[in-house]
Amino acid sequence: MSYLGLARKFRPQNFDAVIGQEHISQTLKNAISENRIAHAYLFSGPRGCGKTTLARILAKALNCKNGIIAEPCGVCDNCLDISKSSSVDVLEIDGASNNGIDEIRALRENVKFSSANSKYKIYIIDEAHQITTQAFNALLKTLEEPPPHVVFIMATTEQHKIPVTILSRCQKYRFKLISSSEMSAAIKNIGQKEGFEIDDEALNIVTAASGGSMRDALSLLDQAVSSNTDKVTGEYVRGLLGLLPKDIIASVTESIAKSDIWTILKIVKEITEQGYNILQFARDLRDHLRQVMIYSINPAVAEISLEDEKLFDTQKSLFTVERHVRMNNLLSKALEEMRWHDQPRILVEIYLLKMSEPYYNVGELISRITELEKNIKIDNSSKSSFEWQSELHREGNVVNEISDSVDLMDVWNEIISEIINKHPLTAQPLKNALIKVLGDLSIQLTVANQFNYDGVMEFKEQILKLFQKKTGLNIVIEVNVEKNVSTELTQEDVIVKEEKDFAVAEYAVEEDFKETTKTAIPKHIEEIAKKFGSTAKKM
Repeated sequence: MSYLGLARKFRPQNFDAVIGQEHISQTLKNAISENRIAHAYLFSGPRGCGKTTLARILAKALNCKNGIIAEPCGVCDNCLDISKSSSVDVLEIDGASNNGIDEIRALRENVKFSSANSKYKIYIIDEAHQITTQAFNALLKTLEEPPPHVVFIMATTEQHKIPVTILSRCQKYRFKLISSSEMSAAIKNIGQKEGFEIDDEALNIVTAASGGSMRDALSLLDQAVSSNTDKVTGEYVRGLLGLLPKDIIASVTESIAKSDIWTILKIVKEITEQGYNILQFARDLRDHLRQVMIYSINPAVAEISLEDEKLFDTQKSLFTVERHVRMNNLLSKALEEMRWHDQPRILVEIYLLKMSEPYYNVGELISRITELEKNIKIDNSSKSSFEWQSELHREGNVVNEISDSVDLMDVWNEIISEIINKHPLTAQPLKNALIKVLGDLSIQLTVANQFNYDGVMEFKEQILKLFQKKTGLNIVIEVNVEKNVSTELTQEDVIVKEEKDFAVAEYAVEEDFKETTKTAIPKHIEEIAKKFGSTAKKM
């Protein structure tokens, strides 16, 4: 007899033996006990989680020689034939190879014939999502109202590809992935029956590599047992799967925490030279960091062996949760880009260097700033009143020294000269203003009329900024209007000195042909000339 793999040898033969799908097994058992048999079922879920197995068990429960029973005997001819997939009344159809409309038409004709040796004629359609839309449309009427002796059981890993019209005609059961604890218990039980031993590390690797699929786990275990019959160890399973030694992964993790980029690049170089898959290295590091993160948050949830607890106790405090999240995101991004990159090693090195950079999240930065502010307030509050007064006194001395060393009149002359040079027409009111120094930081300007007042106020802000720029002092300027103010300043007052003298404008007034040579200069010409500090002369 040919060798029978573990996945086939230990396939469940009754509802209670199905692992991880108790919610479906119990529902089907209750329906059978109450004789509430549906005409169409749809089993959907991940691969290797028991869809086809449960379909066969349901077929045995409906066609057992002992009648419709929730616990089929498993020893009668019908049960044995169904287990061997040789029953003429239970037809297993591969949806991938029988997905055309011609095959569905043939099926639709065959359902008219009654079963040979059983109560029901059962069609188990595996990979049902691969049936074409036209073929599904041809099956609609038969699926909705089949003959009373026909039951359809469809299994699929992609329920979303099944047309809604088909889904509405079926009882739907959603299968789930098998948990690691349930899978580990089943593998240990199989090991006892088969006479081999598997350590905790190897068991964790097998369950993690299976991704919740019992069939994948048993296939991997079958391979490991065939190569090493004495004891299946974690180190052996790592080599079988091409996983890197855990001491390398642990060393890289510690180097990232220390920002030791020299060691990180050295390890990557050694991994490449030893022939390890750089893509597998990134996967292993991501999985290890995930386990460290989970162990640091809740050790009871982490799926690690007793031998690894010491390592995880050491590494659980290396990173914050926020940094763990960032590193896992970076590794996931690196793995995605490595699929299409011609030099995946370069990507791994870049992302590892980025992961080793110091990282502070926004919350940590705010906390650090708040702490610094508290320290500054404490330092300031600890100063005595004498120290504060001394500082204020020193600051006052500085101001006095500055004001004593600055001649406000010289600065005023310099500023007004600059403004008049830039604005010779509109800055004339500044030239005609009377200036007096009232104090160290105060100046008074007096003008003769509202026109000059408006002209001074137009440049006031500019003057204050220039004073601040040249002396560092904040000057206060008061502007008053006195109609009788004299424009001829005494020696006590300061006259604005211009850097260059403006030429006196001369006006040549052409005489009108109708006027005589004695005609006076028009009055408005005289006013204009007066505003510019000039006189109009008759040529």
